Amino acid sequence: MLSLSDIGFSNRNFWIGFMATSFPAALDEKTDMSLIELIEENETADINWWNNFTKYRDGVLEETDGYIDEPETLCCNLTAAQTLKIEFHPGDTVYYINDRQIACTGGHYHIQIFPFKDLLNVSEDKRIFLLLLPLTVIDQSDTDNVAEIISNALQGIFDKSLCSRYASSIVYGLLKE
Repeated sequence: MLSLSDIGFSNRNFWIGFMATSFPAALDEKTDMSLIELIEENETADINWWNNFTKYRDGVLEETDGYIDEPETLCCNLTAAQTLKIEFHPGDTVYYINDRQIACTGGHYHIQIFPFKDLLNVSEDKRIFLLLLPLTVIDQSDTDNVAEIISNALQGIFDKSLCSRYASSIVYGLLKE
């Protein structure tokens, strides 16, 4: 079981893998590249690290539909009454609050479950902010402000010159339809 202390921003392999796989609809409109393609083009992370972390191997998606019995799991308290648990499977990241599944980012993703403004009230910890970011929905009228907030949070992980581009693609993927 992982805790927030295990995923500090110095753990670039975790954060690059997490950001690349957690936003299935993120897109850079200028280049028509997905966020994972942008990250692969600009970052020098060890993709094998993320594969080992999620226990990905050839054939696992076909054999188990991307889910394993003992995934890496992160737990942390959101409030005194709410515990966040995130399971990292080879084909999905599954979110729970108090053991009730609330979202997932895999092939049949179920995200955009609460407004972005609510995320700002959850925690001041940028790690929790980024972990919950895939679950938010963004109103069109808030895109500039939200992109700046996300870009600032990403600067703990990525080169500052890339953060606004990554943030814009994330915003695109989380826009309210």
